Amino acid sequence: MWWTLLSVAQADDLRLVLYDPPSDRPAPLDTCDVPLCSSLLQMIQGATKTIDFAFYGFRNQTALYEAMKAAQARGVVVRGVVDMDAKNANYYASTATWMEAFPQVKTDYETDLQTLANQRSFGNMHYRCPRPLGFLGPLQCNAFDMGNGRCYLAAHVSREPITFEGDIMHDKFVVVDGHLVWTGSTNASDSCSGGYNANLVLTMDSTAVAEFYTSEIDQMVAGKFHGEKATQGLPMHAVIDDDTSVDVYFSPQHRPMTKVVEPLLKRANSTIDIAVFFLTHKGVAQDLLDAHARGVKVRVILDSTGAGNEYSKHEVLRLAGIPVKIEDWGGKLHAKSAVIDGRIVVAGSMNWTSAGENDNDENTVIITSPEHAAQYEAWFQRVWDRIPDKWLEGRPDPESRDSGTSCTDGVDNDYDGLKDAEDPGCGKLPPPLPATPPYQIVSSGGERCSWNLIEEKEE
Repeated sequence: MWWTLLSVAQADDLRLVLYDPPSDRPAPLDTCDVPLCSSLLQMIQGATKTIDFAFYGFRNQTALYEAMKAAQARGVVVRGVVDMDAKNANYYASTATWMEAFPQVKTDYETDLQTLANQRSFGNMHYRCPRPLGFLGPLQCNAFDMGNGRCYLAAHVSREPITFEGDIMHDKFVVVDGHLVWTGSTNASDSCSGGYNANLVLTMDSTAVAEFYTSEIDQMVAGKFHGEKATQGLPMHAVIDDDTSVDVYFSPQHRPMTKVVEPLLKRANSTIDIAVFFLTHKGVAQDLLDAHARGVKVRVILDSTGAGNEYSKHEVLRLAGIPVKIEDWGGKLHAKSAVIDGRIVVAGSMNWTSAGENDNDENTVIITSPEHAAQYEAWFQRVWDRIPDKWLEGRPDPESRDSGTSCTDGVDNDYDGLKDAEDPGCGKLPPPLPATPPYQIVSSGGERCSWNLIEEKEE
């Protein structure tokens, strides 16, 4: 088996579970046979007073559902929140069943409706960069400093228009009896807690940390989601032992990417290893380029679906000489995580995107612990070695024979409405992957990297 349950200094206080799917895991399963799930199941089964949960949604996790129902039946007070879009729909098929069973479950539907009503058009905005032909989505003008007087200029834009369907209640956390916390990147689904995707879970026995999360869910249960939430005071800091501490941040109110993760990257002086589902955040991309330029060893592992996103920043990292591998198994690399300088682990539910920071309900945990950092580094190295070096270039189609069991797992891995044999990527003659938006590398001439460099040359 590929999963690893890592030892910790005080296992009862903080446990780190790092998982990547075994090669013989055929598909998402309605089981609870991996530590991502069993760690949560054990908490629910042991609950005596209260269970608060925040989950993106639920799909086919019967053991968790039955355990939660049993807890409620024995008098445990169960509260929760799940995501709903502006059409009052949830991505996961079992969410409605949970909402029916647990009447104190709330959603962000009303908040999404209000956000939709307040939206304004960006159609008449002036952009510095030209729109690539055939790309119709929101335009993002990128100008990255690659070092050595080189600037990367590219207009990142999706092929199709993007319609607002609601900000996302994207958390994955549970608080039990006011002192146990389960959190990380793992959805309560057959693909995540069911063991098909690579994920991270952090469990803590800490009244202080539990209070941080309870305060957050109190707001959401009261109907405050996304930008409506009040900012909790910082620091949300808890000491686990002499060598281990945690800091907790919530999106969007704490802006954890800009105010927490980016400063950590800026201060890195030796190593940065990142394993994430999406990497589209412009500020993070520049921070990684800067770290590489000052001699920090930077490595990135990215999900193949995330790498297919037109706003992904992995290509500019590669062009600058940063090694980026794209996973090639059937499930997702669903972690949102990093280790910095052998001392700090970044974990949580937040994808490394502007939406994850500025719009969605998310939580980010910073673990300061050399021991946990070493354990993460060992996991990262194993996953890195598992992915063939050929995926240091290009990317595997997430629904193709290049991606493990993706052609037989019953999952629409590339979100195109087709699965397995229906998808052209699984055919005898798979089509080429869509081209990414074009880019230019120009000399900065000692100036700040911007699209003005091209405009000045044209003049």
